[in-house]
Amino acid sequence: MGRYSKYILSILILFYCCDSASAYFENYPPYKFKNGPPKHLQDEPLIHLDYDGTEFKSGDGKVSVILTKTPNYSFLVQEGKSVLVNKKNDEPPLPTRIYWVDVDKNGLKDFIVIYNYQMVGLGGYEDMIEIFLKRENNSYQKICYNSMSSGPEDFFDLDKDGRYEVVITDFYSGDEHNYFTYNIYEFKDYKLVNADTKFKDFPKFVWITFKPNDKNTTHLTKKQKVLHTNEKNNSIKYREVK
Repeated sequence: MGRYSKYILSILILFYCCDSASAYFENYPPYKFKNGPPKHLQDEPLIHLDYDGTEFKSGDGKVSVILTKTPNYSFLVQEGKSVLVNKKNDEPPLPTRIYWVDVDKNGLKDFIVIYNYQMVGLGGYEDMIEIFLKRENNSYQKICYNSMSSGPEDFFDLDKDGRYEVVITDFYSGDEHNYFTYNIYEFKDYKLVNADTKFKDFPKFVWITFKPNDKNTTHLTKKQKVLHTNEKNNSIKYREVK
């Protein structure tokens, strides 16, 4: 089979396997089927971002989340004088869900905003995530990264220490096969720090096949996995919001 034919076959496989995918891509999960996923963040989104004119205000009036699409697109997330998001155009990525929850367990509520790039095929599962971690001085640390088919299932307490870990899903294109990749991060000093070595079988590279698969591949070398993980670590961006 020629290289071009292999490329076409890979694309067909991706369309097949992603047709009914949700968080974790249920046919290619980062965990063994028999154990199922760990307990994850259970909060509901603040507002329905699929609808025009939706709005949330906290009881004390300090927190506002407002989305309007007509006549002009506008998405605002604000607490007091701190404007966390102020988007005034409908260019992708577009917000799909927003959560208000203490994700780093410091006693202060944070914001998680999930955007989608609005692409087709496998790109339709590509999301951008913004996490706004609140500090004791009322400023925020913004964490931004890309993942795939994101949702509250990405935030879980895998080591049962009372704190959330985060799984980041990506795609690795190899010379012969393609893979979904999974890396685990933990919150430390208002940053996401790679924690793969703390958990068995991570980082995980799952070969995309016609049948369900949750096995960590043996096709890739340790060097290839390290390079991909380093790229993912370096792709996470930070910015302080006052």
